[in-house]
Amino acid sequence: MIRDMSVAPYLAELDAALAGPRRARRDLLKEARDHLTDATDAYLRGGYDRPEAERQAVADFGTVDEVAPGFQTTLAVAAGRRTSWMLLGILACQPFLWDGPLSVADAPAPDGLVYAVLDTGIEIVGAGMIALAMLLVIACGIGNRWWHAGRRIARTASFVAIGSAVLMKVSGISMMLLSHGLEPAHWLMLIGFIVLPMSLTAISARRTLALC
Repeated sequence: MIRDMSVAPYLAELDAALAGPRRARRDLLKEARDHLTDATDAYLRGGYDRPEAERQAVADFGTVDEVAPGFQTTLAVAAGRRTSWMLLGILACQPFLWDGPLSVADAPAPDGLVYAVLDTGIEIVGAGMIALAMLLVIACGIGNRWWHAGRRIARTASFVAIGSAVLMKVSGISMMLLSHGLEPAHWLMLIGFIVLPMSLTAISARRTLALC
């Protein structure tokens, strides 16, 4: 049953029912406000007074319980897209950090199977993660309009981001521990360019999961 409610209280209740990125939530509420304003104006032209015109516009739009789930799905996908962009940006920098002038692993590499496997594996798996992050960015953007994956794609982005964060941190720390002649600067760069950014990505992923 649709309660008698004017536009402002309805929007306040809808806002309270939603959780997610502030900008995306603000945009959705603006769309709802614009729609309700147009509908109210149409009823005013039809001879209704303003209070009744607003109540009719709200009744046509639907209850908060009916509208909020769809809006919440949009917010979850927006959060998944943000997490995917974070993951892609951090992963795309990793080849330059490991092999370039800011390398965190430019100490003499030790001999041994474990280090060799880690060194090779991180290159192969890292390339795959970069490609997967790119696909998730697309899937959470224009791709979601085609497939309508909704919260499923947001959950997928979250799990991939968390898994990547764990893998990158464990691999990076393991390779550093196996290396010789490390300076404090190596550990600082590892923390600054891998551990902290990946931790922030994992936090973003957990927040996205909470919206799903």
